[in-house]
Amino acid sequence: MRSPSKPSVAATGPSAASAPADPARSAAPPARMTWRGDLLTALLAAWLIGGLFLDGWAHSTRPQLETFFTPWHAVFYSGFAATAAWICWSVWTRRRAAGSWRASVPAGYGLGLAGVAVFLASGIGDMSWHLAFGIERDIAALLSPTHLGLFAGGFLIVTAPLRSAWADPGLGRRVGLGRLLPAVLSLTLASSLTAFMFQYLHPVNENVVSIGHGLFLSEDFTTFQYPYVHRLAIEAGVPGFVLSSALLFAPLLFLLRRWQAPVGSAAIVLGVQCVLMQALTGFVDDGLAVLGLIGAVAVEGLLVALRPSPTSLWRLRALCAIGPVVFWGIYFGGVGLHDGGLGWKAEVWGGAMVWSGLTVLALAMVMFPPAVPTSLPTPPPERSVGGDEASIV
Repeated sequence: MRSPSKPSVAATGPSAASAPADPARSAAPPARMTWRGDLLTALLAAWLIGGLFLDGWAHSTRPQLETFFTPWHAVFYSGFAATAAWICWSVWTRRRAAGSWRASVPAGYGLGLAGVAVFLASGIGDMSWHLAFGIERDIAALLSPTHLGLFAGGFLIVTAPLRSAWADPGLGRRVGLGRLLPAVLSLTLASSLTAFMFQYLHPVNENVVSIGHGLFLSEDFTTFQYPYVHRLAIEAGVPGFVLSSALLFAPLLFLLRRWQAPVGSAAIVLGVQCVLMQALTGFVDDGLAVLGLIGAVAVEGLLVALRPSPTSLWRLRALCAIGPVVFWGIYFGGVGLHDGGLGWKAEVWGGAMVWSGLTVLALAMVMFPPAVPTSLPTPPPERSVGGDEASIV
């Protein structure tokens, strides 16, 4: 009886041991969230951010709050719990098919999971902070270390649908608003969350430019104090317009890097932020929210008319230079008509609009720089002179 032949050296040698894995498995596409899954993530994230603004409204209108356990915190943290549970469940259900935990994370959701961990740790720290030191007030609440941790974690969570859509090879540059809705909502929530942290500088949160505000300052302070207080108001107000312009328009620039912004996207991104910023006050000056919505529609019109894109930089830069001027021009004009004038000189409010346009234009120059030439001339070799002859270094 013939004995079984031994495997050849070629079959058992190092080359076989180091042979690559199955190409079909190694080239498997990454896990991907469906459009409905991304939309559900965005809607649950809206619950989270809505709870944050509700809690901010409670702190602004009910200053007697002195406990961590409030209905507003319940809405906020339940929104986080729902969003975190959905993201974790989405990973869990893909585990068996993917073969590993890493492969089961949908594209764009890795940082979302990190955000869940950061948010959870910061939430525990925030409760301990409040129980030990009480409830922060006013600007201190926005600068609290634990609150900044919640912001960082929340930002990573709400931007998961945007990253998911960004990584989808099936999404071309021209996509309708319906198909891109989860990404647009994600951008809107992220920009509104950031604006929340700088609400004390946002012009839609508080009107500091009207003639009525100037009269209030003149009556509340002495003749010697008023010039300094008025100057301080301007020194904080003008940077507020500049920063808020970045918070309003940077999401549009980010969107334009990947897609042709669909009709309606600018109105959503800018309009929602303006409504939420005034909602923090309980709509004590709801006209500011109305002016913000009108400005958002005007910017939407500019976006449709100019059709900016990375292949037509002059159109994109025109939008960035003109858009903030139009948006804040509507704001200043509406406040002036309603209040019977402005408390700022023309040089001040005009300069605030120009600086806003220049700031967004600078952002565009950084995000969409001029193309680098494909072939650059070779520089001549450097020479050092020694003695009577030149030698190449």
